[in-house]
Amino acid sequence: MLSNQPDVNALTRLRSILLGLGTLILVLGGWQWGSQQYSRVILPAPIEVAVVLRSLLLESRLWAAIAATSLHVLVGFILALGIGGLLGLAAGRQSWVRPALTPVAIALLGTPPIAWLMLTMVWFGLGHANSIFTVAITVGPMVFAGVVNAVMTLDPNLVDVAQVYQLSGTSRFQSLYWPHLVSRLLPLLVTGLGLAWRVSIMSEVLATPTGIGAELNTARANLDTAEVMAWIVITIGLVLASDTLLRRLQQQLLPWQQPAKPLGW
Repeated sequence: MLSNQPDVNALTRLRSILLGLGTLILVLGGWQWGSQQYSRVILPAPIEVAVVLRSLLLESRLWAAIAATSLHVLVGFILALGIGGLLGLAAGRQSWVRPALTPVAIALLGTPPIAWLMLTMVWFGLGHANSIFTVAITVGPMVFAGVVNAVMTLDPNLVDVAQVYQLSGTSRFQSLYWPHLVSRLLPLLVTGLGLAWRVSIMSEVLATPTGIGAELNTARANLDTAEVMAWIVITIGLVLASDTLLRRLQQQLLPWQQPAKPLGW
């Protein structure tokens, strides 16, 4: 039984690859059919987008746009982690802090990112600060809520054990709180990072002169739909790459949370 396990796993991976390829072929087929029904301004053919994409890969502006958007995403995401995480830790551990901060976090979660973007245009003008602030203010409340939930769901028996062994300060955080926070927050961060990409690019379209969003806006103004779609493909690739990296990190840090491998079809 055990000797057949590698063969079963290989068949499962092959099936997943074939299903993915089948879905991609269906999407491309539908896209090609749609491009034949409308003009290229409305929906260019996949081959046209591929040609534009190849041209962009050879241009320096592609890498400059990726660098600018990545800067906005990373700085905003780090600020959200730092501020949201610290406030969430305080609210989770101190009962008097929680009722003071929770309504604010709920209000921020309910505010659409476009509203913050309008404010940042007034506060900061046009520049990098718009995207960074909008990402941080959008993702930060998610981190806050996740940390509060993680701290409050910590097993009290583990806290008692830490007290028995007289763990305090850094030792207590590293051995007790940190593993629990990581197990609770990593799945949330995967979602938060995807949101950060979307919010950053949206803000670049409206209020930032650099980045993928700015390039999208320029292509739209020129009615170059093929280039717009090429930038969309690039964005999807970046989001998938960052998502894959975080999920790999999750697999390394939390191997016990991975689903059991199927034993058959």
